[in-house]
Amino acid sequence: MMKKNPQVHCFLLLLFCYVPLIGQNLAVTNKIKPAFEDYFGQPRVSLFLHLNKSAYVKGEHIWFKAYLFNRVKGIPLQESVNVYVGLYDATGKQLVKHLFLSQEGYAQGQIKIDSTMGHGQHYIKATTSWMRNFDENDAYVQQFVVLDENVPPSPVSDKWDVDIQFLPEGGHWVNNVQGVLGIKAIDDKGKSLANLGGVIRNQKGAAIANFKTNRFGLSKVTMTPRQGENYTAFVDIGPEEQKKIPLPLAEKLGLALAIQRIQNNRVMLLVGTNAETKKQIEGKPLSIIIHRDGLLKSLDVVFPEDELYVSHILDTDQLHPVMNIVTLLDNLGNPIAERLFFNDRGFQKTRLNASVGRIAEDSILIRVSGFGKNQISHASVSVLPKETKAYNHNDNILSTHLLKPYLSGFVENAHYYFEASDQERMADLDLLLLTQGWSKYNWDNIFNKPPAKIFDPRVGIDVFGSINSKVPKSTDLLVYAGPNTEPTVVYLNEESTEFRLKNMVLETGDELRMTLLEKRGDLSRPNLFVRTDTGESEDKVFDLEPFNIVESLARAGGIEYNDLENFIFPDNTIKLSEVVVSEKPKIKESTTPYVQEFKLKTVTPETEGLYPRLLDLIRSNGFNVWEMPNTGYDRIRISTKRPSAFGSMAQPAPILYVDDVRYSDFNILLDFPTTRIERYYIDHSGIMEAGGGGGVIRVYTRKDGEVGAPSLRKTKPKSTFFTHLVKKGFTPIKQYYTPSYRSMSDESFRQFGTIHWVPEMKINENGVGTLSIPNTGLTEIMLCLEGMDTNGILYSEKKVVMVSTNP
Repeated sequence: MMKKNPQVHCFLLLLFCYVPLIGQNLAVTNKIKPAFEDYFGQPRVSLFLHLNKSAYVKGEHIWFKAYLFNRVKGIPLQESVNVYVGLYDATGKQLVKHLFLSQEGYAQGQIKIDSTMGHGQHYIKATTSWMRNFDENDAYVQQFVVLDENVPPSPVSDKWDVDIQFLPEGGHWVNNVQGVLGIKAIDDKGKSLANLGGVIRNQKGAAIANFKTNRFGLSKVTMTPRQGENYTAFVDIGPEEQKKIPLPLAEKLGLALAIQRIQNNRVMLLVGTNAETKKQIEGKPLSIIIHRDGLLKSLDVVFPEDELYVSHILDTDQLHPVMNIVTLLDNLGNPIAERLFFNDRGFQKTRLNASVGRIAEDSILIRVSGFGKNQISHASVSVLPKETKAYNHNDNILSTHLLKPYLSGFVENAHYYFEASDQERMADLDLLLLTQGWSKYNWDNIFNKPPAKIFDPRVGIDVFGSINSKVPKSTDLLVYAGPNTEPTVVYLNEESTEFRLKNMVLETGDELRMTLLEKRGDLSRPNLFVRTDTGESEDKVFDLEPFNIVESLARAGGIEYNDLENFIFPDNTIKLSEVVVSEKPKIKESTTPYVQEFKLKTVTPETEGLYPRLLDLIRSNGFNVWEMPNTGYDRIRISTKRPSAFGSMAQPAPILYVDDVRYSDFNILLDFPTTRIERYYIDHSGIMEAGGGGGVIRVYTRKDGEVGAPSLRKTKPKSTFFTHLVKKGFTPIKQYYTPSYRSMSDESFRQFGTIHWVPEMKINENGVGTLSIPNTGLTEIMLCLEGMDTNGILYSEKKVVMVSTNP
């Protein structure tokens, strides 16, 4: 019997304000509500890292952007918080850990792939101290692979074992009750097995249901198990090879929970039982609660007389947006069955469009449209060759924030479900949730183990110190954190010789300088012991993914042994030409094969006096220089004064190298004094280098620091100061630079190289973003974008962009 348009009794815990309603199971009011208030009273945060790639070669950096999401409010986390990002080996052992600062929901940084990371599978993990308060693991974990030219790839085996599981919807398969069995087929490595066909037969051999797994090894059948009947699945796992799998026995007593989508944006919640069970529960109220992150609604479940099924039909706008956890409760508030359901009402996959705006000899301007108008949007973009095999992340920002926080198991290719909002993907997502079972939240913990606020949301670094000498009366301690900060005053007294400075933003390599300020204004050097605390601790990755990303790369076409030899020139490498012994004078090459030593000009005191800044020196050598500080990403623009060989109105920009590192823009030249330079080379023609139509500028800095420009980092502190070098602080954020690849046109670069990385794309009030990337000569490139705006709208897009040779 179908109950149409039932009266829905619900209550909503939004910010944990409760409005009591009449006619509910009292256990919901007396047990569930207080438990939810205790358990979900502290906000839950999801964290996503957008990595510029998933496969790296030694010498490259992992560049990333962090997005922190308040799941209850559905917006970026507004509070500042420390983000701890670690790298781990294939067993989950920590290799390194770095500290970054998130502000208004965003952080960015980089970690270098160094010699401690061997060839093969690795993990990156990001977390906050606040997350340690909760039993559920909300840390972000993602696989990546390090490719070593000296180690061949892992062999790929074509042999595998089959594991097929039959999972009843809601967790129960009950005698004489129609129910749905989810089917999950994986191999011995946890990889899904697609297109496996099978049939379920009763003990007489009669076919009851047929099934075939989808691309993720999932399927389902609807059937009514009969008491005393044994069922067997016959699955075709290979040519003329079949596997027999006995199905689980149906329960004699119990209730089954099912959820079905029906037309016109409606959902039916169905509870079924058999006659024996109904006799036992007669007169005892049952409830269905629909919840997520402390948001809670409830429905009464009352079986009509002479009926074994009860249903509620709800409009999808009566459910929570996106994820819903639907739990069936008995009269005492104990959970009986549970099912996850994704409500796509209100979820709209935003489509972004990318186009080429301007092409120059050395750069390409790309426009990305489709962001919300009059919204503050943040987006990061990885720019890769179209043929790349180096971008194969399991998650995107949508699956990380909307799906993974509620599932206890691993989800293969989680990004797939949110790459579009079509009916096929939503059906596949519903099948995934059916086979995932109960949610990540443990009901014993909800009732008995509310999270304790042990760990504060750390912001900054704490500095602890003790003065190991007598402190004169009316003396204070002045603390300078870094070369450009105002002093912090620590008020002392004769009885207290210990102090603590909380939430200081100190980078690794910064100097803490401290001095005693006496009553008369005299300064004296204190005798101090100082230590810093970042709040981090060594940990492991326990939830290892069930398949190896190295093997996935090998299956995608193999990794040739010699492909990556000398793929990247190491930083500061001196590449020497072959030397032939002869009586003629030899021309010695310096740090680059493009510049011979006699062509390098040395900076003299006269040069420093005439041209205090590098920009002055470049301008004096015949280039146009525009300085536009605080106006966006391109704060410095430089172009040649030579007319373009192709008759274009736009004059090309030169290529810039600093210590043989190529930079994609000129922002590094802002406040770059000439005193930092030892030698330089300026070539107006650029004919010796591809894309150098605007010229080439190469600068080599002094190894012993600046001359004539004292710095607190470089000079020895005065004797009145105690100096403490910060060895563990926030990792300094570097400006992205493209590695010195052996070639930007060969197959290795197209498969594993990086064109550009933009952690913060400039987006205007019309919802149009722009980014300038190097022109590598490739005709097709791929943009991999992730983003979020102030309203919590999430963006994820992969776009192939055609680059025409004609502007």
